[in-house]
Amino acid sequence: MEFDGEFTSDHPRDELWNYFTDPAILADCAPGCDEITMESPGELSATITVGVGSVKPTFDVDMTVTRADAPEILEMEVGGDASRNSFEAVTEMRLIEDDDGTTATWEARTNVAGLIASMGQRALGSVAARIVNNFFEDLEAKADEGVPAESQLEAKPEAEATLEN
Repeated sequence: MEFDGEFTSDHPRDELWNYFTDPAILADCAPGCDEITMESPGELSATITVGVGSVKPTFDVDMTVTRADAPEILEMEVGGDASRNSFEAVTEMRLIEDDDGTTATWEARTNVAGLIASMGQRALGSVAARIVNNFFEDLEAKADEGVPAESQLEAKPEAEATLEN
């Protein structure tokens, strides 16, 4: 499955980059996220609960930063396992600055297995859209409030994003 979208912010991309690459900010803004642990500057682990209809698994998630070209491109390979559910994804976000602020464009290619996969692409698409929109709105609110953010992520050496079909 593939998902994409964009979000517009009044903040400059240099500032937003810090929010998108600060694990504490990410943990606060990601819906259903219990915690994010920075294993290294290129690797994160998290516990995230996602509800799709009546199915609400809690995933143990591993994230690898495969590309971090500040302040423009952030790419990650993400995988998660939960009871009778799993997913893998490659995500890319680009921050494009113009006279009005910054537009974040994003895309994700995913493979989903288990009970949540049985819900179908339409249900997964609407849940993904809600999660991503809530994430961007919460991150924008942190930036609006002036919550301090520090860029801490960088690409893991020799990491490459791949998604098996």
